[in-house]
This record gives sequence, C-alpha cells and structure tokens, in this order.
Amino acid sequence: MAEPTRPRFYVASSEPAGAVTSCACGNFFRPTERNLAVAKKDQLDIMGFASEGVKIIATTRTSSAISRILTIHPSWAKNDLLFVLMINYDVLMLELGTDGTHRPYIRTVAAGSVQDKVGRVTEQSNQVAVDPENRCIALHIYDSLVRIIPLKDTAEPKEIESFNMRVEECNIGSIVFLHNAARPTLALLHKDLYGTHISSYEVDFQEKELKPPKNKHVELKNLENDTISLCSVPGTNQGVIACGFNTLTFADVDGVGITAGVKKENRGLGIAYALLHDSPTGTKFLVGDLSGALHVIFLKKTPSEKSGHAQVVECGVISLGVLTITSCLAYLDNRVVFVGSRLSDSMIIRLRDDPNPETGNLFDVAETISNIGSITDFSLVRSDNQGTQPQMIVCSGMGPGSHARIVRSGIGMQETTSLDAPTGRQIFALNSQSAAFGPHDWLVASFLSETKVLRMENEVGEFEDLIDVGAFVLNDSTQLAAKVNGLIVQVTKKSIRIIVPGELTLKEEWFPSDRSHQITSAAFHNNQVVAAAFDTLLIVDLASNSTGSRFKEIKLDDQISAVDIHSFTPGEAAEYIVVATWKMDLVLLSAPEWKRSATVDLNTDVFARSVMLQELDGVDYVIAGLGDGSLQYFVLDKIKGKVNQPKRVSVGTQPTYLQSFVARGTTNIFVCNDRPSVIHSSGRKLVFSNVNMKHVYAVCQLNSSVYPNNLAIITETGLVVGKMDEIQKLHIRSISLPGTPRRVACQPETGTCGFIVMQNPMEFDVDAAGDSEMIEEPEEPPAKFGQMPAQKFLVTDQTNYQILATFPLLPDETSMALASGNLGNDPRTFYIVGTGISKKDEKECTNGRILVFQYVDKTLSIVCDAKTRGLPTHMEIFKGKLLVSIGSSLKLMNWNEESQELVTETAMTQFIMPVFFKTKGDFILVGDLMRSISVWLYRSAENKFDMIASDPFARWPTSAEFIDDDVYALMDDYGNLLFFRRETDPASGDRSDLTEVAAINFSDTVNLIRKGTLLPDTAVTERPFADGALILGTQAGAIMHILSIDENTYQLLKQLCDKLIRNIIPFGRVNPEKYNTVQRHAGSVVPAYGVINGDLIEMITTMSSEEVHELIVDMKDASNNPVTVEQVTRIVEDLARSH
Repeated sequence: MAEPTRPRFYVASSEPAGAVTSCACGNFFRPTERNLAVAKKDQLDIMGFASEGVKIIATTRTSSAISRILTIHPSWAKNDLLFVLMINYDVLMLELGTDGTHRPYIRTVAAGSVQDKVGRVTEQSNQVAVDPENRCIALHIYDSLVRIIPLKDTAEPKEIESFNMRVEECNIGSIVFLHNAARPTLALLHKDLYGTHISSYEVDFQEKELKPPKNKHVELKNLENDTISLCSVPGTNQGVIACGFNTLTFADVDGVGITAGVKKENRGLGIAYALLHDSPTGTKFLVGDLSGALHVIFLKKTPSEKSGHAQVVECGVISLGVLTITSCLAYLDNRVVFVGSRLSDSMIIRLRDDPNPETGNLFDVAETISNIGSITDFSLVRSDNQGTQPQMIVCSGMGPGSHARIVRSGIGMQETTSLDAPTGRQIFALNSQSAAFGPHDWLVASFLSETKVLRMENEVGEFEDLIDVGAFVLNDSTQLAAKVNGLIVQVTKKSIRIIVPGELTLKEEWFPSDRSHQITSAAFHNNQVVAAAFDTLLIVDLASNSTGSRFKEIKLDDQISAVDIHSFTPGEAAEYIVVATWKMDLVLLSAPEWKRSATVDLNTDVFARSVMLQELDGVDYVIAGLGDGSLQYFVLDKIKGKVNQPKRVSVGTQPTYLQSFVARGTTNIFVCNDRPSVIHSSGRKLVFSNVNMKHVYAVCQLNSSVYPNNLAIITETGLVVGKMDEIQKLHIRSISLPGTPRRVACQPETGTCGFIVMQNPMEFDVDAAGDSEMIEEPEEPPAKFGQMPAQKFLVTDQTNYQILATFPLLPDETSMALASGNLGNDPRTFYIVGTGISKKDEKECTNGRILVFQYVDKTLSIVCDAKTRGLPTHMEIFKGKLLVSIGSSLKLMNWNEESQELVTETAMTQFIMPVFFKTKGDFILVGDLMRSISVWLYRSAENKFDMIASDPFARWPTSAEFIDDDVYALMDDYGNLLFFRRETDPASGDRSDLTEVAAINFSDTVNLIRKGTLLPDTAVTERPFADGALILGTQAGAIMHILSIDENTYQLLKQLCDKLIRNIIPFGRVNPEKYNTVQRHAGSVVPAYGVINGDLIEMITTMSSEEVHELIVDMKDASNNPVTVEQVTRIVEDLARSH
C-alpha cells in the first residue's frame, strides 16, 4: 500500500507581534542622529523621529525571538552598535548604516552563542548589562554563572567570544555595572535563606574570574525581601539604587547609604527604568511598576571631596500617573519617552511640568503603537450587518490598557451621510464657483440618459437637487465633469463642453467629426482633456499658453472602450494616453504627437471597461479593469514607452471600474465592482485590500467645507459620503471594559457578546518583613495574596459594545469557561459560565458551579445553577448537550427542559487534567495538560466515548484544532506548532498512535486556535490556499493563519527559505536548519520540517525584481525547470492574499 502524501503547511502573520520585549536608544546611523530600536518577538524595528511622530526606518527578522537588546559603542566603532541576545542564546552585534542609494541596511558585525551545555538555566529572567565604558558585557543566564563578553579595543571582531565566571550567589535577580570604576565592576542583587543582598565584583580578564574589589566595594545585607532590581547611578562613585516595594535604597563605595520610604501608590518600582537626566546636582530615572504606573526617582547630589565624584544626599519618588505595565523604557530626547509593553499598547509620551487637566497625569500620550497581546481568547463572528465579512473579537492585555479588540480585514468606511437615490453610473465632485480653486459645492451624478446636480448645503446631510444649472447639460449622461484650468468641462455623449464657472455660460464646444458616434469614455490631466468616440480620440488642450490648435482628433484602428491620460512628472503636460479597444488590447500613445509606442494583447475574450495610468510608490503602472471582474496591471518604462509582462488579479465578478483618490497624502486606486477593493503600494508592490461594502458602482474624491477629505460613493442603495479607514491589512478597534477581559462568547441570536472580566489587577502591599497581600481598591472587596481578583460576567451589545447587563461573581470565585448556544430542544439561547470557588486551606479548587443565563431585553437571569466538584476549564455545546472539562474528567451533560437542570450522562476519566478540547462531527480532540492530545469518537447509539488515537509523548499542549478528520494542529508550551496524522480507520475500532508529520517553532505561546479566517467568503472561494484555514492568536499579539499547501509549492518555498536565510536576511550567519528549530521537552532541538514560515517568505514582496532574480538563481521547480521571478512572485502574492 502506497504511503499517503504528507500534509504540508504555510504559517504567516496577518497581524505581526506587537508585544515589545526590549528597546534601546542610540546614535546608530550617524553621531548627530538619535534612533530607537524596538524588539518584538523575532522582529527588530529601527525607528526615526519626524514631525509627524516615529516612523520605521529599517526592519529585519532574527532566527529566534529576541530576549534583550542593548546599545554598545566599542572603541573601534564609528557609531553605536546594537547588541542582541535571543532566547536560544545566540548573540549578535549589529551595525546600522545607509548604502549608496541612501537605503538603510542592518549588518551583522559579529555573531556567537552564549549557550552552556551543562549549566542550569536560571528561573529568573535573562539579565544583561553593559559596562558604562564599553569594556565588556555581562550576562546571567545560568545559575552560579556570569558570562562575560569582552569588547576588544583593537578591531572589529569576526566572532563574539565569551567566557564563564563562577559566582557563589545563586538566586540573582538583577545585575548592573557600576560607574567610575577602575575595572569593570558588577553589582549583583541576590537572595538566600537569610534575606536579600547586594554584592559587587571586579572582572579580571586575565584570570577570567570575578573577584571582590581590593579596596572599598558596594555591599548591602538584608535589604527588603521584595527588592526587585538595581539601577546604576552615573556621576557617583560606583553608586547603585535598589528598588523595592516599601523602600528605595542608595549605596556607593564611599559608604553613603540612604533609604527612602515608598508611598503606597508608588510600590512595585523597578520592572523597567530609563535615565532621564544627569548633572552634578541631580539625577532622575523614569521607572515603571507592576500596577502600570510611571514614577520618577530623583537623587540630589553634591560634590564629594573624598572621591572627586558626586555624593547623593537625598532620594525620593514622584508619581506621574498610570499608563500601562511596562516591559522597557527609553528616553528619546526633549522630554519624550518610549514606553514599551508586552501586555498592552506601547506608547510615546511627553513629560509635563504640570498635571494634564483631563487625566491628572504628568505626561501626555503623543502616539500609540498597537499591541493586541496577550491574546487569551477570541471569537469569530458573522452577522447580517457585516454580510460575509467576519471579524474577530479578542480578549487581550492585562491591567491598565487592557481592552477587548475588534479585528477585521479589509477597509471600512466611516459614513458621514447618505442619500437614497437611483443607482447612478458615474459621480463627480465639482467647484462651480468662479474661483479657480476652492472647495467642492456640486456633486454630479450621471445616469443612463440624464445627469443630476446636487448642491451641498452648509449642514451635513442637506443636498439641493438643482434644476437650473445654466449651460450644464442635464438631459444627457455625463462622461466627465471637472474643473480644468479654471473652467468647467462637461463631457456628454455628444460633445465636450467648456463652461464659464459662476456664470455657467457656454464658452466653447467640440463635437466628433462624425456626429453619429457617441462619446463613451473621457479623462483629463492638468490642462488636457481626452474623450473617446467609437474609434476616434478627441483631445482638447486648455492651457492658456498652448500654441497651435486646441482641438485634435486621432483615429485608431479599432473601437475604443476606455481611455486615460496622464503625466508621471508633476505639473507637466501629459506624457501618455492609454486606450483600451474592443480588440481586447491596450494601445499606448506618447506625447506630443500621440504616436503609438506600444500595443499589449490582454489575452482575454472580454474588453476593458476602465484603464488607468498611475504612479504608486515610485513605480509607474498601466492598469486595466475588465468586464469579467478581473484586473490586469503592467509596469511601464516611461523612458522607452514599453510595458512588462501583465499580472492578472481577480477582484470580482462584475465589470471593474478604476478611480484614483488621495488618502493621508498617498495616492491609491478604488476598484469599483461587486467586491470593491483598494489598490495601494507597500514596498513598491501592489496590495489589494477589500472594502467592507457591497456593490460599488462609482466613486470620487470629495473635499467640501462640510465634507472635507471624504469620498462620494454610489452603491446599490444610493449615495454614501464618508471617510475611509486607514489603509492597512487588518483594522483593530479597542473596546474599553471595566477590567481585563479573559473570555468571550458571541450570541448572534440576541445580537450580544458575553465577557468574563477580571476587575482589578494584582497589586501587592508588602511590609518590611516581606509579608504580602493585595492592595484594596475603592468599591471592591480586598483580595488576598495568591487569589485571583474579583471577576464579573458582562453582556454587551455586539454593534456598539455598550454594557447591557452585569453579573458579579463571588469574592473567591473565578471563571475560565464560557459558552453560548442552545441546549436540547429548548428554543432559548443561553450563556453558560463555568466557575470555581477556592478556599484558603485547599491546594486546588474542589468546588464550582455551572451558571446558565438567559439574556432578554437588557435583563440577565439565571436559569440554572449547577454545582460541580472542581473548576470547569472549558465548555462547548456538543450535539445539543454541554461538554465540559472538570478536574481530571470530561463530562457530557444533558439539559432537562422540564426541571431546568443539567444532568451528567457520561464521562471520560482517563486524563490528568484536560485543559481544552475541540469537536468536529462525532470526533473530540482533547488536550491533556501534562500529556498531549488524544482523539475520541462519540458513539451516540451507546452514549459513550471511545479513544481512537493518542500521542504517547508529553507535550504540555496549550491549544489544538482539527484540520480535517485525520490531521490535527497542536501548540505546546515550548512555542512549537506541531501537526499530527491519524493513520487507522475509526470504524475498525483499533487504537493507534498519532504520527507527527510537520513541526516548526515560533518562540511564542498560543492560547487558542480556531477554524476560520478573516477573509470574506467570496475571497475564500477564489483563493484555494485559504480553504480550510486555521487562525490563532499569540501571547505576543500576533494573529496568524495556517494554510495547507501542496507538495510542489512546499518544495519551491523550502528552497526559497534557505536562499533567504543564507543570502538576504542578516540572521547572524545562522544555518538554515537552525532557523525555527523545534524545541523538545528534554532540551534537544530538531530542524523544522513540513511547515513554511510565511513571514520570512513574504519578505519577497518588499524586494525588487532584480533582487528576486539574483536570489532564485539555481532554483528548480518540480519539473526540474528553472524558476522564474514571475512564478515565485505569483505564488508568494497568492499566499499573502490568502490570509
């Protein structure tokens, strides 16, 4: 029997990770230019500062997720360098610069590894510190070891060399190098059985040891037990600050010791800090705490006669306000600070001297950088008002700044007003006044045999249908209405009319030489107008300085279906006219004589309804919208007047019309048909984004006093005026809830969403003895240490997300499970909440309940309150019954409609702790916390479950999902994405082991995988890669899709991956086999296989054709033929559009 074909997969991010793990500021490009480096999982962004805010200058990906980045400046370096530590313990030194064309680059100066084969990885986070004089870097990764990387004085190293130094201290929480030390001196914050202490050591490079300083040194014993970090103080004699919950302690080698009490609202200092100011009289640090507040630690200094350095005489803390739980801070310049966060949005803030009158904070938020991590739950929703466009409701974040997020693909319209009117075929916005320039006051709508003119009044939604418009023709359709060189141009089926604005009198009029021919298409550019009548072009030049005849006719060989005129040089006369003919070709005419320079066969049996010449992102395009809903575009060489090979894209099923518009200073193209979209450019490549509207017939730019920067759109129902959302792949909207959302379930039947919300974040009150308890917050009962904060069940409207009903849980009650649906034959739709009730003397929850709610008319009522012996961790409606995991069992509960009770019918008990499960037909896929996944079959006739397959290895799964009946995807706690296949037939009753068929590591944790996609249904049917897709959300805030691909596509993309890693991406000279390596539970790693990293592959879309051609040299396809640029680009673009 032949072996079945192995499944192959493609995994790519629709929304990249937004959680910021580390940041650094430095002069990376030149000594006078300050830049910000931000690490987000495996992506490194280099940002610059502009008047409109920060912007990404360069970006790259690393071979593993980034743990820390630091700014270093070895003596041999011209500018600052970046030191990068990754979670697989590879280290890089990166140089940033610009090439001859001023394009930024990132170069790996040196690379190495600090991994130790015999060391025990510390339970604390990785600690990294750089000597203030750039003599060395210290890393604490393994217990009792500090690894030192010397920064040589002589020349640029080829490899990063390092060595270990043993220390007696084990539980090290923070390390810093001290300022003004003759030798590099390292201070350690550590704990033992007797308390928390600070020790210091000098680095001896010759003997490769850490030695106590020969003279005086910093040493403090028995600090506050919850001191969490150290901060080195510049300008002092090896001074250091220890940040604790109740105290702030400063010490230096001169014996100065100052302790300041920390107010209750300032506690938890030190999880991130940045130097704000340093002078001989004082030093200020910005620090973040565990509750999301920002503070300033200030130190007052005076000159010291002993050491010649400043001496600290006072220290204290000033609270600035609450923002977000920080992961890193960087002071940029001019009181501007970058606040990075893993748990909510990162922000750029500007410090203030006085409180903000609205927020009371001593800072203003200048810019918000979106991060939807950490994603704990999400739901995919479709409703009537969204049509076939799905959206994702996400529970994300923790503490201040946590939100429910609404994520959808495509571009939305923020409607300003609408008008019920017959469906027109074209629309134009016009300034009818005598001034050459000014806001639009007319909307001209063209119908089959008439034209309507609507005058916009001074209030939104008010239009006047004009009857008397002078020489402007209303009893014929209008092909073009525009203001050209201060004159109104109206092109009708019969003629080109020039009308004096204001007076609305006819100045000139031109007809086709054969008046039996109707004008079917028209366009203009600057002062030139072109119209098409059968096989003749009519060209009118309205420039005031034009010489010769202002009107010209050019006869072509074939009937014309569409025309456009354009100049790629701003402000100049038109350079090209493009004509689409009924011969199914495009003809390119070049100025000034309008001679034919190129003819392109569209290779189709339908003619073009619309053509366009347009420059996008520095690339000149010829674009044709065809009658079958497809679109062809060409890159134009405007010097030679030639075009390259066409690319064909299906954008709908009805005739396609094109219209350019400007949004936020960038030119884009609106595609009008039954599946409207917007064409924009990213990385000099065209990107097609769906517009969340139904059939659009015509669109025009509208900029009036009442409707500034709007679009006027003709739809099936009439006229819509509105603003377009920012053009990007995914749109994210934040919904504020009273707390941190943890679970979500949607109920389309009632148009509502249910949320489990954690009300107050964990904040600790720590006294001097080290005892801990939660801080009491207003209007909430005090929570005790080790307990979850109070929780609520909320019901919100699914449209505006206003809270409709609230049910508070008990003080010791927590919820992890939420479901919605119908039970049995009961016509009512229920929300079902599973909770656990904890007790002080219990190590694990042994009591809980299942609450069945019904929501009707803004009232939430309890229909059933069923007691359970344990905490329900997951619930789903399965065949009209409730399937729920409690403790070590999976129970199937039936709904008794008469008694309004849940009754247990059968149970599966062969688990340690089933933390999740998924259902598909009669199959159940169960994830067991300390084992792996197993597949069960429900036999309804016998009302029992049989295990039909299982994975025998311990995986520590976090989520899983069906790909089909026999193939499953699993995420584990190591960041691995694994795929399994079941080999045997369930009808035979035989059990089998699940076979691992593909694996990859993304260095991220996934809490949930679901079947589905954010693409509309119409897009899924047209893109075969999108069929059967899975969607997942990660802790780092990425939204990823898993797509199935065939073997030939996999082999081609695998070659491309290896080429990218070896030749293009500065991964620190990593071997391709080491990229995305799979982490096994025993600490071993194996190369990824069977899965393609789409984020890496899609970097192709930002490369030029020449770069792609150089990259794919020697690549072969399945038939052993050389691979072409067009072939690779088409596959990658198809995949990119499928998620």
